[in-house]
Amino acid sequence: MRQLKNDTIEANQIKSEQTDFGPITVFQNQQYRWLTLAQKKDEDITIQGVMCLVHPEQVIVPVNQCMLLFLLKPVNTLNILNLGLGTAGFERIMYHLQNHTPYINIINTFSTIEINPNIASIATQLFNLPSNHNIHLQCAEQYISKCAANFNVITIDIFSGEHHQPFLTNDSFWQNINRCSEQNTQVIVNLNPQTGQELQALLVLIRQHFKCLALIEFNEYKNIVLILCQHTLMHINVDEIQNSPVFINFAPDLYKSINSIYHIE
Repeated sequence: MRQLKNDTIEANQIKSEQTDFGPITVFQNQQYRWLTLAQKKDEDITIQGVMCLVHPEQVIVPVNQCMLLFLLKPVNTLNILNLGLGTAGFERIMYHLQNHTPYINIINTFSTIEINPNIASIATQLFNLPSNHNIHLQCAEQYISKCAANFNVITIDIFSGEHHQPFLTNDSFWQNINRCSEQNTQVIVNLNPQTGQELQALLVLIRQHFKCLALIEFNEYKNIVLILCQHTLMHINVDEIQNSPVFINFAPDLYKSINSIYHIE
């Protein structure tokens, strides 16, 4: 990702839009296309998502690859809710796995929540999001508060720059996530806590709603991935990831990028 940050220059810019939520800019070099949001000049560049031009189904970043760890256990029928569209990397890999591999049987429902309509438009135009994918253009917190459906996979990857949304620290949000979950639902969250105290407070809050937590730290990324469930997550470990057919084929080096996996059960 460091090379892409070096390549985030005007000469590689292919699209820029002013939106109600700030500027969106898309860049491209010979291998990749990527998106950045509003950035202060004195801050490090934050890349929101990356797509390989030759193999757009690939998930490039280890943090994003971990959003697929629910595939370590087979699920016959998937009902998926993704909070935060970005560059549609999660959507691309899920449709690819369903249509071109034996690793997914049926995706029964698959919805994405995205507050910024410009992001949805750019994801369709430049990041291979199918035009018929089910997108709800609204705030994730509002959607969850009124959602009457149930899902067995819920992914949460909502950032403004490097900061996650404040509602992730609200008890009512996690109550509503639980209400929209089935008995064996896995909730997978991409986080970038700014301090140890912030992470500890969030873990204490989430632990009130989920019996089992797996926390994944990375060697080269500050982000943390949390996996939440009402049933054991002990199968989420480096050996299982290294030997999983899904990850051998689609993220063969993920296990090398993981520093530690902690379990709270």
